[in-house]
Amino acid sequence: MKKIDITLLGTTCLLVIIGLLAIYSSASSQYLFRQLIFLSIGITSLLIACFTPRRLIYGMAEIFYGLTLLLLILVLIFGSGPGAHRWFAIRIFNFQPSELAKISTVIILAKYLSYRRKMDFDFKTLAGPTAIIIPVVTLILLEPDLSTSISFLPMYAALLYWQGLRPLYILLLFIPVLSFIAGFSLYFWIPFFTIISIIVFLRLRFFQALAAIATSSFFGLLSPVFLSLLKDYQRARIKSFFAPWLDPHGMGWNIIQSQIAIGSGRIFGKGYLNGSQKRLGFLPNRHTDFIFSCIAEEFGLIGSIILLVIFGLLIYRLLLIAYKTRDQNGALITIGFAAIIGYHVFVNIGMLLGILPVTGITLPLISYGGSSLVVTMTMIGFALNVAMNSE
Repeated sequence: MKKIDITLLGTTCLLVIIGLLAIYSSASSQYLFRQLIFLSIGITSLLIACFTPRRLIYGMAEIFYGLTLLLLILVLIFGSGPGAHRWFAIRIFNFQPSELAKISTVIILAKYLSYRRKMDFDFKTLAGPTAIIIPVVTLILLEPDLSTSISFLPMYAALLYWQGLRPLYILLLFIPVLSFIAGFSLYFWIPFFTIISIIVFLRLRFFQALAAIATSSFFGLLSPVFLSLLKDYQRARIKSFFAPWLDPHGMGWNIIQSQIAIGSGRIFGKGYLNGSQKRLGFLPNRHTDFIFSCIAEEFGLIGSIILLVIFGLLIYRLLLIAYKTRDQNGALITIGFAAIIGYHVFVNIGMLLGILPVTGITLPLISYGGSSLVVTMTMIGFALNVAMNSE
């Protein structure tokens, strides 16, 4: 038994404390009290994940994954949410099965891939792991929750890369999905298609490059067909994902107010509890998806950079644990969790700065919400488990 990773645990605690302070400032003591209840559950989950024997975790991977698929099916039937079926309403909080799916999918993918010594770009090698991830992504898409379903892709890519699959092959594997998503908006599809064309013609043989371009074009053209089959409110939701600026007083209101809040913080911020955008109610969802805007308004550029450094240290520590451990399964699990947390941080802050589409992605350990906090702390617990038994 080794010592616990103090740096990883310390950065986690620091981010949780920052989150609690930000929730109190952006919302009220009522939300702070609820978040403290979620935190107690999160600490319990972290301790269980940290001290549970890893053989037991690996042995239950299939059961855990099957249970997740069952919950994702049940939430489509009995779930609730604004125009969607994403949560089970359990008295004081809503439980989101798609958050649980992040853990179970990483664990079973890591178990599967750890038995593969060499990764090749062929059907025999990639069929298994792809078959694991497709049902989860499809069920989450049906909720519908496009942003959460996309979050599984960087995790999957990170695991394949860690196992030795070349980045070019990973890109080729994801071309159909990426082309289909980008195809919803010409503003995204044209630069995406241009970049893909340059890469494949530089790195592949002529006919291989033509095949990749044809595949990209086919799946990109499927998007308008798929869009035409949807109902009006479903089309509006997808359009708002890619182009919120087309309706500044409707769909684009949140992101515009977010950018005003971030800009008004300037270098040093307005001070704790003094954010005018959130106090006057211009900034919606300020304690959940838009909480970084409140932090930037009150603590400015300096506070924002410090927060990013802490997140960077957290992810660096996860990568270091994966690099040092001799347990390939544990290394893959840690890499998968690092990819998920990194993706959430990058996309959440990117959308608030206006450089990425607006999604319902939370800022890990900071945003208000039980499912996100408990699941993220459970991921940290698994990583601590790997770190303590790295030999």
